[in-house]
Amino acid sequence: ELSIHPSIHKQTSAGKRGKMFARSLILVLASVVRCSTAATFQLFDNGASAGSVEITLERSEFPVIPSDDEDGASAGELFAVEMSKHIVVSKYSYPEGSVVATKAFREDGERIESYDQLLPQDGINRRVYLVAEGLEFVWPFIEYGHNQTVSHKALTPLDENKPIVIESLSDSPRVFKVHNMFTPDEAQTLIDTALSFTGDKAIKRSTVGNSKDRANNGAHLENGRTSENAWDSKSEMAKKMISRSFNLTGIVENAGQIDGLQIVRYSPGQFYNSHPDYFDKIQDDDFDFNPYSGGSNRFATVFMYLNEVEEGGCTVFPNVYSRNPTIPAEYELDMFRQGSRELHMTKECHKKLAVPPSTGTAALFYSITPDGRIDPMSLHGACPVIKGIKWGANIWIWNRQRYGDIKTGEARTLRVKNTLDEPVHISWEGRDNGMLDAGATFGLNTFEFHRFKAHTHSYKNKAFAEFTVQSKPHDQFWTIKAPRVHMVHTGEDEEAEEL
Repeated sequence: ELSIHPSIHKQTSAGKRGKMFARSLILVLASVVRCSTAATFQLFDNGASAGSVEITLERSEFPVIPSDDEDGASAGELFAVEMSKHIVVSKYSYPEGSVVATKAFREDGERIESYDQLLPQDGINRRVYLVAEGLEFVWPFIEYGHNQTVSHKALTPLDENKPIVIESLSDSPRVFKVHNMFTPDEAQTLIDTALSFTGDKAIKRSTVGNSKDRANNGAHLENGRTSENAWDSKSEMAKKMISRSFNLTGIVENAGQIDGLQIVRYSPGQFYNSHPDYFDKIQDDDFDFNPYSGGSNRFATVFMYLNEVEEGGCTVFPNVYSRNPTIPAEYELDMFRQGSRELHMTKECHKKLAVPPSTGTAALFYSITPDGRIDPMSLHGACPVIKGIKWGANIWIWNRQRYGDIKTGEARTLRVKNTLDEPVHISWEGRDNGMLDAGATFGLNTFEFHRFKAHTHSYKNKAFAEFTVQSKPHDQFWTIKAPRVHMVHTGEDEEAEEL
């Protein structure tokens, strides 16, 4: 246990990584003498709109990584770890006070990496959000109609006179409307590219389900989804949209964490019945779909509206009532037979939360809560188009390597070293992959994007570390370290909780 600075709580750490954190903080806090006005900011849990703590931090208290540091932790990560002692960082199923944050974001989407990012803007103190280790940043709701300009460092605007703004529409599920995300010309380029596809890539009737879910007929046609679609992840414009979507969510872009960019077309009368974007255990017993336990799922959906729709075509969230309900016109109701799904959806779209399509805007909504749980409130659908044509493009961003892509990629080699003083069990996507003795190293042949986890006692126990094989280099190395330890303050004695 190391005592480091009068204003910093004691930090108990296990393994080399913990020692490196403490050593970095000692060196920095003891040596940095730069003077500056203190930064005062409000500290929040991930995605929270209330329950903040006011923090005042001197420049000399912000971590700086020594030039000889070998641990790989960034100053931003060390800052998030240290701030975790001031507020409860949430992660579902973990005891209160036992969770450490490893990422911190500002209210405008910037990831905190330097002290200057904490300084007030125009006399207004910053808001800072801590993200638990293993989870991802969720934009805070604040209140209905709240508009937040996105930092140009997080997502560069296309026109300096038209900043990218996210407008808060719902707290649960978490729904936003994004303004000025792309231009009409860019939207038309996506449409033209999709129309140019031929053969198997050509636009065709949309399906539901996925090819691996054989128990439910895999990907198949269904009367609850009558649109047409095509896939585009290769064109230059598609790549731009994918990058912008990752930047919008604050997730580092990774080709293994998206399902591709889907281009959809809805003609009059076509719709998509209410459905979730997330996967659940019914679809695969061997895959962990829970982000809070180290699993992977569709985390956020970015649905971009590529044209102006004359009438209809909203994205509706049936679990949330509209603040401004309307009554459908008779001609809308007359389009569909009594008792049909289309008629039911048309009525829902007038009384429930609905995001209207408008060129250059997007709907951003989350299938996962800020503490890592699947959110059933995120059920949504596409309202029937009443007049005109609706074009859209959507991206599903996963919090980790996506389901259904675990057997793709080029061959790679991986060497694994266990630095613990006890055996470690290795799993691959929920399957036993053998045991590694204390201090031992072994090698295996694998593929890009394969994900491995480390467990104590049994591969069925909760994982404490994981590794995803990347594209480069060809030969990769995974050092399994002891889980980080965080001090739980009980009011009497301090208890160490493994994370």
